[in-house]
Amino acid sequence: MARPVYVVFEGIDGAGTTTHARLLAEKLRLLGYCVELVEEPSKDVVGGVIRHMLRHGPFHQDVLALLFAADRLLLQRSLEERLQGRSCIVVSDRSWISSLAYQTCELFPYAVDADWVYIVNKYAWRPDILVYIDVEPLIAFRRLASRGRVRELPETLAALRALRESYRHVIQRVSRVVPVVLWVEGSRNGVEKPIDKLSREIAVRVLAAIKYSEHRGALDSDE
Repeated sequence: MARPVYVVFEGIDGAGTTTHARLLAEKLRLLGYCVELVEEPSKDVVGGVIRHMLRHGPFHQDVLALLFAADRLLLQRSLEERLQGRSCIVVSDRSWISSLAYQTCELFPYAVDADWVYIVNKYAWRPDILVYIDVEPLIAFRRLASRGRVRELPETLAALRALRESYRHVIQRVSRVVPVVLWVEGSRNGVEKPIDKLSREIAVRVLAAIKYSEHRGALDSDE
């Protein structure tokens, strides 16, 4: 069965992955693409367990890594059944790359080895395009503080700083297996990039990657 084009958004909490995944999906639909917008954790049963643990604990990274892997596979199977091999783009707010950044972060209890994360996610889709939104931790922290909702456990300034550093190592590592990695600046020197400007930049770069992939596919089919 043909696999959809898989575009994932990554970044620390408060980076804007949810907003920009949604905006990209909207732009792609306007251009006539079939698009499925998903998020991790999902809104299904396993995803609900994960959300509860993130808000109330226990914040054990080994358990969370396994739950995320299970939730991810269930979501993937659901997409495969729904799409039935149709050509489509799946835009995802987070992926197994989040597990590499979060569940291996030694600031959190029971952090796991990166190789183990790879093993439990062996059957998860590898992204075709990875969009990493780099936002300074203090800006992300202020965004999270302004939301006025129940805070999740990674949402402290110390955690955000540690996670940003973790992502730097993870992005370098996964660039060996992800065909297209787009690093975009969500802020610089304490100044946030406007949402509309950042959204346009992401859309232009993702579309260029998709067009290139389509062109390469057409060339390969002619050989």
